[in-house]
Amino acid sequence: MRFGRFSMLALALAAGAVDALSFLALGQVFTANMTGNIVLLGLAIGTGDTSHVIRSGLALATFCLGLTAGFTLLGRTPSAGRDPPAAVPARPLAVLLAELALLVLVAAGWAAHVLPRPALIAASGTAMGLQSAVTRWAGGPGLSTTYLTGTLTSLAGRAVGPRSGVLRPLGVVLCVVSGAVIAALALRLHHPLTPFIAPATVAAAIAAWALTSGDRAHRGEGQDGLR
Repeated sequence: MRFGRFSMLALALAAGAVDALSFLALGQVFTANMTGNIVLLGLAIGTGDTSHVIRSGLALATFCLGLTAGFTLLGRTPSAGRDPPAAVPARPLAVLLAELALLVLVAAGWAAHVLPRPALIAASGTAMGLQSAVTRWAGGPGLSTTYLTGTLTSLAGRAVGPRSGVLRPLGVVLCVVSGAVIAALALRLHHPLTPFIAPATVAAAIAAWALTSGDRAHRGEGQDGLR
């Protein structure tokens, strides 16, 4: 696991908030949960709802764009056991910062009413694709903040099998739900605040990762000095 627990949970919270915002305020699409969005796309095609086909198709296309860009930026990364303990790896940090920039763009465009709905969907979908790439790098194939079927499968396997570690996937699922609840409440109570939930939590995830990486590097240097 290359992220600390808080960072992964914060990203999960952001994904839930993004999906709540996109579904409730951007035309009933999901920009993080592509399983749900593909089902919505199929329903729109079956019912002949052209505008919904365009919105769901745009979310899917930009999510895939974000995935492609994220995996391209990540490149060939070392195995978890061989990661240097020094500082935050530059490539995953770049992916997270690109995600944060896109989410800030969504929040600013929403607040200023200067970006049309398709642009907000596209920026949000790309950001969630980037997040999916970096959480795959961080947690492996069994843990994701946007593909919860895999996370639930991992949780069930760890709960009934010989492997331990059910708290992290359970926490991810609960944080996605919590993010959706928080964003839905924010839309009802103070809707201008809603799009800022995701970038704030992603920024917190990056800051926590940087701090914990710095602590590990400091401890590693101390141990080297004792040898």
